[in-house]
Amino acid sequence: MSLGAIAKKSGLPRSTVQRMVDALVHEELLEVRGPGGVCLGPALMRLASHSHVDITQKSRPYLEELSRVTGETAVLIGASGSEVLILHSVVSPHALRVAPVAGNFLSIYATAGGKILLAAMHDDAVLKMLGAELKRLTPKTPTFKQLLVQLEEIRNSGFALDFDEHTIGVGAIAVGLQTPQGQYAIDVVGPVWRMEQSIDTIKAALTKCQKDLSDAMRTIA
Repeated sequence: MSLGAIAKKSGLPRSTVQRMVDALVHEELLEVRGPGGVCLGPALMRLASHSHVDITQKSRPYLEELSRVTGETAVLIGASGSEVLILHSVVSPHALRVAPVAGNFLSIYATAGGKILLAAMHDDAVLKMLGAELKRLTPKTPTFKQLLVQLEEIRNSGFALDFDEHTIGVGAIAVGLQTPQGQYAIDVVGPVWRMEQSIDTIKAALTKCQKDLSDAMRTIA
């Protein structure tokens, strides 16, 4: 945002906004990129990454149990703009498996975990973030209109699904995880044919993982 836009939105004088932005830039909490570009700085990103490390460490044993119970890969996901960031994964022991790598980014609108995160937003905010035209990653990638229908279903059920929408042959089921650091998603990921055979079992395991991890974090807090 420009300085003028920040001043208008905050109701502060432009001179005050300028001083505050200059101070935050000095601490690397903001960056100024041209006349219209005050944006988040690297120090803020480093703080956010420490938060992710904290939730990753706390969730690890619960993801390990989730993977053991389902036999599939269990993944912790966080939002990163219009993408999702894989924070941690416990890989399935099967020879044929899906093995996402921590640190990788995936599309937010074509993944189960991403749709969980989008469902926590208002539809207008989703439109502003993604635009009305979504890139087709596979023949089953949802259109924006289809995505909005899916998000409403997710808000009602608490579960998100992705079968062949991001990558052909890959399926995922996810639930949300609300933490003091923000909203995350827990995914179970595997080959579509195996996931389809175990939907109810996987949903039950995800619900237990979600509850156990949420309770543990409240106890720690």
